[in-house]
Amino acid sequence: MNLDSARGALVQEARELLVAMEDALLKIETEGSTPDDVNAIFRAAHTIKGSAGLFGLDKIVSFTHVTESVLDRVRGGKLEMDADMMSLMLDCSDYMGRLIDTVDDGTDAEPDPAAREVLVQKLSVYLDEGKSGGAAPAKSAAVVAAPAVAATWNISLHLSPDVFRNGMDPLSFIRYLATIGKLIQVKTLLDKLPAGPDMDAETFYLGFDIELETTANQKTLEDAFEFVREDSQITIRKQEPEAVAVAEGAEAGPKAKGDGKKAADTKFIKVEAGKLDQLINLVGELVIASAGAQLAAHQTGSAAAKETTDTVNMLVEQIRDTSLNMRMVPIGEVFSRFPRVVRDVSKDLGKKIELVISGADTELDKTMVEKLADPLMHCVRNAMDHGIEDVAGRIAAGKSEAGTLRLTAFQESGSIIIEITDDGRGMDPTRIRNKAIERGLISADAEMTKREILNLIFAPGFSTAEKVTNISGRGVGMDVVRKNIEALRGDVELDSTFGSGSTVRIRLPLTLAIIDGFRVQVNDSDFVIPLEMIKECLDLKREDMHHELIHLRGESIPIVNLRDLFRLNGTPPTRESLVVVQFGHTRAGIVVDRLVGELQAVIKPLGQLFRHTRAVSGSTILGNGDVALLLDVQQVLNRAVAHHENGSGLHAVATH
Repeated sequence: MNLDSARGALVQEARELLVAMEDALLKIETEGSTPDDVNAIFRAAHTIKGSAGLFGLDKIVSFTHVTESVLDRVRGGKLEMDADMMSLMLDCSDYMGRLIDTVDDGTDAEPDPAAREVLVQKLSVYLDEGKSGGAAPAKSAAVVAAPAVAATWNISLHLSPDVFRNGMDPLSFIRYLATIGKLIQVKTLLDKLPAGPDMDAETFYLGFDIELETTANQKTLEDAFEFVREDSQITIRKQEPEAVAVAEGAEAGPKAKGDGKKAADTKFIKVEAGKLDQLINLVGELVIASAGAQLAAHQTGSAAAKETTDTVNMLVEQIRDTSLNMRMVPIGEVFSRFPRVVRDVSKDLGKKIELVISGADTELDKTMVEKLADPLMHCVRNAMDHGIEDVAGRIAAGKSEAGTLRLTAFQESGSIIIEITDDGRGMDPTRIRNKAIERGLISADAEMTKREILNLIFAPGFSTAEKVTNISGRGVGMDVVRKNIEALRGDVELDSTFGSGSTVRIRLPLTLAIIDGFRVQVNDSDFVIPLEMIKECLDLKREDMHHELIHLRGESIPIVNLRDLFRLNGTPPTRESLVVVQFGHTRAGIVVDRLVGELQAVIKPLGQLFRHTRAVSGSTILGNGDVALLLDVQQVLNRAVAHHENGSGLHAVATH
């Protein structure tokens, strides 16, 4: 692992630790202090300090050391984790995050010296009080951790010969071990040191046998070598009978006791996101190549070739599904940041707000998780600022003092649904309509349904806020939410009952890389419809259509003809086909010339020429090398419904 990769791993690990630290602090605030939570906070700070020390990141080490010292006194029962310290520790966690950001961007600069000084002074008060004997003792013995028992460990350390070339200092690991215990002995191993003429100044030849006495557990010792274990041989052994444990990257002896348990416990490895993206891209190309091979085999008529390519195609599908699953992560990665947001914003606004999270283990593509943070933040902050009333307002409305904000995620019909629900004042359709008329967004005599009026909230610059706050009210939120969600091939809609609350509902596809699709044709043009959105396919006669509607088992649904939508020339066949699709609660029919069949579609982005084409969300390459357009079913449905409700002509999509 080179230096850049190692620093990247440090940044990722530190951010995960800071999330764990914040979660534990918020849990203490709501449920009270426990030894496990206090220890979790201490371990997070301690591990960040140790990892930063390996890279000589002194700004992080010095700040975290002061934070850790205060936490150590809490852990020992000498200080109480009261409300003031809780806020201070959250502020320290935030500043540690800012320090980690400087490592990520390569500047290693002090982000805010004045803020750091204030925090250090506040921390020092607790340490100074401890020295003078004036510290407030912990009120409950529940937070006092049992004293850890020191143990002696033998560590055999053979670092990679390239450790110098990777920018690492071998002695930094020994210096770190000295901070978590007592070095009883360090023996330098010279058995791989070559003769003088054969020595390379950039190659590391030494090894170390280390005897360490420490209260740290085995995982802490293993984590000390997190950034070099990949190319090194590291053996960690506790000086107790039958208690041998080997760190990842070490060569374990065949008779070592406990190896089976260690192997069973090692279930996860960290993989750089870029490598995973590269794998997905290669799998996509493999899918295309497999489709081409299968088509060629069927054209030859060889039974053996068909059987072989069918087998290969089945394996490719399994590789595709496995690769995509590797990129699926719980949406809890995004949800986890909101308890802190709700805590801070509710205090700023003087409101009581309870956050309820469900479905945090629902998985979706990591790419979408990363891009969901901002839209969800807009929705959550709007709900707290505009939706939920203050205590007096809720009491006057006959509600409980504390408002409830719910974040919910679940799967539905091959899509991910995310709902942000509050039990606040809701939205007044009359007020929204009047504001829209005032801004010239609609005419005064426009006839609109409640849903259409509520959707005006997503218009650029639209806001019903009486005043601008530092939370929201400038009309630059909900239009951004819609734009960002649509960029993910998703949809967002709003439901609200005046006086009772509102729900923002976001629908997203499971993945953005490869989908199961259904291929259709109009003339010689190919289109792909996401298979999960297709309800049924059937033959269609012209006489079955009535004013752009079709009656299907007692239900009238609007239809859209792809030939008209894309202005495709040619004579339609005598019998066309109808593909019934559904997105959310909306259903419509798509008229095509021919149904071709299912396929795996590797989604390719549209070029600049098609960037404004609303009914197409991407393209894919077919097995014969032709390009097919991926239909944006949501936009096609919207056009069909609007065409039916307005009675206007269907607007064609411009193509070139």
